Amino acid sequence: MDLRAPKLLLRICSLAGALCAASALLAAAAGPAGAAQDGVNVDSGFLSGPAIAAQTEALIDKLHPGWVRVFLDWNDVEPSPGAVGLSEIGEYKQFFDALPAGTKVDVDVSGSPAWANGGSTNPATPPTSDASFAGFLNTVSNAWGSSVSAWEIWNEEDSTSNWTGTPAQYVSLLKAAYPAVKAADPGATVLLGGLGANDYPYLSSVYAAGGAGSFDGVAVHTDDACSITSPNAFAFNPGTQEINRWSFLGFTTVHSLMSANGDGAKPIFMTELGWSTTNSTCSSGSSSGKRAGGVSEKTQATYLNQAYNCLAQAQYSYVTAGMWFNLVDTATTNDFYNRYGLLSTALKPKPAFAAFEKVSADGGKLAVGCGNFAGPTLHLVSPRNGEQYSGPLPIVVTAKVNGGAKGDAIGQIAVQHDGKSILNFNKVDAHYANRTLTGHIDWQGARGLSAGPHTISVVATNANGVKSEITVTVIHDASTKKHK
Repeated sequence: MDLRAPKLLLRICSLAGALCAASALLAAAAGPAGAAQDGVNVDSGFLSGPAIAAQTEALIDKLHPGWVRVFLDWNDVEPSPGAVGLSEIGEYKQFFDALPAGTKVDVDVSGSPAWANGGSTNPATPPTSDASFAGFLNTVSNAWGSSVSAWEIWNEEDSTSNWTGTPAQYVSLLKAAYPAVKAADPGATVLLGGLGANDYPYLSSVYAAGGAGSFDGVAVHTDDACSITSPNAFAFNPGTQEINRWSFLGFTTVHSLMSANGDGAKPIFMTELGWSTTNSTCSSGSSSGKRAGGVSEKTQATYLNQAYNCLAQAQYSYVTAGMWFNLVDTATTNDFYNRYGLLSTALKPKPAFAAFEKVSADGGKLAVGCGNFAGPTLHLVSPRNGEQYSGPLPIVVTAKVNGGAKGDAIGQIAVQHDGKSILNFNKVDAHYANRTLTGHIDWQGARGLSAGPHTISVVATNANGVKSEITVTVIHDASTKKHK
């Protein structure tokens, strides 16, 4: 998502000196070992004067985020070749230096000026020379040095609204940017720009274009437009055990792809996560006008807790940081783009503010796990293993939800013989009550099986795509005379 004020938080220093002092109160929160560090995206769109700046100071003091993410617009800071805005660069540096020891800064750099992209007024246009972008990066990274811990190269380059070029053109930019940053600060982390909705297909294109070796980690975003789904809910891609990119947990498939390309040891940075609190109807994509565009403020806080709980799980220790988008609502307009903040535009904390404060203090791990990866509880009443039969074969099976999440409802029960389909039970043709699906059939086709042993398998699948299976052996006694 690209919802930023063009000059960002560092305008604070010129608007109100009080908030520069306030920035020193952004203390780092390490959390327990293995847990992703928390962080916030910060911009200056909510500031209108010293009074609000002072009020914001007290609120930020409570959060103590481990990371602060800001944007740097190349097209604003270098409006003509070589004319880098030194005063603005100085404002950024002043802000970074005011942060207490241990607070990490992630800077996302994007937006090409017209002079560098062939004259286009669209900053999403790729530069005609990657060296011009690399030169700018080298200049600012030299100016800021170790004040910046991570550099993101562009923002959601998988979206044509942010990058009009091809994946190959992006890889070319990445290859120029990487050594430019490293020359100034070898210890800095260079991140592949945040991929919208865990966009691993785009990452695959980056690898195919030769991008491996030009980034230290991959940034992903999970603050999808009109998302109203819990981070615990997920779905597999059809026919696979890979989690769909639109699920919060889709970052696991990003990591699998990285591992397949030899980058399994590199980290993932979730540089944007969040849920909007708009109460308007969704106005984006295939869901436009069909459902809610956001969640309640209470649900936003619940999802924040669940998300950081997920990122605190040991199996996801490759996620280095999770940075909430956004600290403050970007506008008063009741649109999902504007309502991701922990605070309203009037700087009134939402319940998610207190939830974030607690996450920052204790690392975010809850007493429960993340997502329900347990398949349904399956009971095959009939047939029993080793049962002999002649004539039709009664098949009676029940599948019950294993867990309490709505997304864990039973999808279907597939019944097979010797690996071949007999039928599928679902809510339409089977009994469903109390989160249990029960199917019953006197299978007439069993008469036609050859004499001897055969396998009967039942496979229950929940709404997340997680399966449970039971297989038994039945023996067809064909010696009994068949009824006509």
